Amino acid sequence: MKKSFKINSRHEALKALIAQHPVDNQQKLVKLLKQEYNIEANQAIISRDLRDLRITKKLLNGKLVYENSNVDVTQEILNASIIDIVYNEAMIVVKTLPGLADYVGDYIDSQENSVILGTLAGENVVFITPWSVQNIKYTFQQVCSMLGFKPLSNKTKEV
Repeated sequence: MKKSFKINSRHEALKALIAQHPVDNQQKLVKLLKQEYNIEANQAIISRDLRDLRITKKLLNGKLVYENSNVDVTQEILNASIIDIVYNEAMIVVKTLPGLADYVGDYIDSQENSVILGTLAGENVVFITPWSVQNIKYTFQQVCSMLGFKPLSNKTKEV
């Protein structure tokens, strides 16, 4: 049965098929593209498309199936690295798991941000100096947002 709506590209059709069906091999994708979207393709084209789209396989019910990958690896590492973020009237401190402070510090330094003067990273702590201590709370909020950190009222606090 053909879909009643138009898919503008093979890539969009592949992503839709993978979202809708537990597909475990490229030949099934070739067949589904033809059946559902009337798009001709072969295994070599599908293989290249999967690589271009960064589609990976995951284990589902004991079987490896294709999955659309929306994972931001950098954000996943940051989420796993950061233990806490606190600030006082002059500085922001990011506490990380051992050995990950330099990664977090490098990430902060690579971002275009006009509220941060600089960072200094150790083994498990990153010190962040704001451009202005008058805006420390705003800078703290910007750092938390940049790092994808959600402060908890009972955990992260002004010190």
